Amino acid sequence: MELRHLRYFAAVAETLHFGRAARKLNISQPPLTQQIQNLEDELGVQLFDRSHRKVALTPAGELFYQRVEAILHQVEKAVGDVRQAAHNEAQTLVIGYMGSAILREIIPLVREFHSAHPLVKLEFAIMRSDEQYEALLDGRIDVGFVDLTVQPLSDRFRTQKVAFELVVHESLVLAVNPAHTLARRERVEIGELRDEKFVTLQRHLFPSNYDKVVSQCRQAGFRPDIVAMSEQTDVLLAYVAAGVGVALVPACTEASWSTDVSFVPIEPLAAVDVHLILNADNTSTVVSQFRDVSAAYARRRNLA
Repeated sequence: MELRHLRYFAAVAETLHFGRAARKLNISQPPLTQQIQNLEDELGVQLFDRSHRKVALTPAGELFYQRVEAILHQVEKAVGDVRQAAHNEAQTLVIGYMGSAILREIIPLVREFHSAHPLVKLEFAIMRSDEQYEALLDGRIDVGFVDLTVQPLSDRFRTQKVAFELVVHESLVLAVNPAHTLARRERVEIGELRDEKFVTLQRHLFPSNYDKVVSQCRQAGFRPDIVAMSEQTDVLLAYVAAGVGVALVPACTEASWSTDVSFVPIEPLAAVDVHLILNADNTSTVVSQFRDVSAAYARRRNLA
């Protein structure tokens, strides 16, 4: 029994006329009559009473028609749902970010989204935080990830219809060359870095990270001696590995640099935040799905 047999049967049951049913199905009548006969033979019951001039459903045919109508309705619904899902999935999600430090922290989130929605094409656009706000409102990116302390700017975000949500609250650690005297310490106080050379990320790309480094040092009574800056965390850590200076970096970088750089917890504790931003007026299903995955990821990560 195939789906077409059910459709043929339903057409005859609806019209109670083989000729009209054949025209409705856009086939000739003899093949339709034969298919109904084959269906009855397979079921072992008579579905139609053909003993009178007008075709009528038998009691078994009435019951079968009820079941077939429900089946065909479910099939049509399934086809519609799949087509709608394919329409939603066959879209592109453009993600703004500010460099490898941010990208490294959101890779698990992006991987999770891609696993749930494999047909969505993902594109990444590297840009500064202020560029992301403009790109978001202009529609050039769909979502963005910013390294920025949002609370002081929250009113500005709301007036510009930009929604923002905390995704990652990442602790900072001290990164030093393995030969450095502080490399084997269990913990280092910021004040002990007074005479060190610092390497940092570019402020225009990572304002929260840069400001946090300067703020921590000033609270300890000194201004950091910054000798080099980088647009990428990997380049920053290459400076550290080469002995150019020390750095305060997100703890997540330790996983891929632990053989070339030593990472030491700092006192007092410090952290940077990564926020998801999106246009509050964007009604895209894909953006909504990404937001849901991001929220679930943030809850798990920040409660861990």
